Order: sequence, then C-alpha cells, then structure tokens
Amino acid sequence: MANTNDDRLRAQLIEYADTTPEPPVISPRAGIVTSGCSRCQRTAWRQHDCEGPLWVCGTCGHVEPVTVECPHCAVPMTPPALGTPDLWECPTCPRVAATGDRPQDIEDRERKRLGAARVGPA
Repeated sequence: MANTNDDRLRAQLIEYADTTPEPPVISPRAGIVTSGCSRCQRTAWRQHDCEGPLWVCGTCGHVEPVTVECPHCAVPMTPPALGTPDLWECPTCPRVAATGDRPQDIEDRERKRLGAARVGPA
C-alpha cells in the first residue's frame, strides 16, 4: 500500500483494497488482464477454460466469453491457446490483436506490419 500521512488518501486506498477482489490464480505466461464487468461494472479477470478465454467478475460472478472481431473481415478472431501469448489471429487475413485492442489498434498494427514488409530486412 502507498506510504502516505494523508488520512483522506489513506482511507481511499484502504477502501479500494478492501473492495477490489484478489486476482485469480493464473499461469505466469498468460499475465493479468482485467476489464469492467458488463453487469456490475466492477473488476472482471480474464480466465481460460477448454473453450477459450472468459471474463469472470470477481464481485458478482458474471461470466462471458472474451471475443475479438477482425475489423477488416468482420469475423471472430481465433483466441490464443492456453498458456500462450495474448495473440488473437484472424482466420481469413494476417491481422492479429491482443485482448482489449480497439479496431484502430488492430489496423495500426497491420499498417506497421505492411510497412516493415515493404522496407525489408536492414
């Protein structure tokens, strides 16, 4: 916890720590990814089951699948396998994404990839 002598700030920090759920057990390669729960707006943690990644709310228990759509092809991207880096792949084009990427992030990454391919190795 932050070291502070400000009683008001200290109370805010304690309230935050007391109301924020502990992260679930995860593999060291998957990392910690959070989002706002679509139902109660508290912290949802990314988990992975046999069907792919899920958002699991630490407060209300709401569960929903994590989905990423290719902005170019308008199809769901293939989720990363359990224990692999957070890299979603489009099944029809070479675009890739990370969980939480906006369509613009995905297009920017693709533009950089194409630019690097045109320049070639140094």
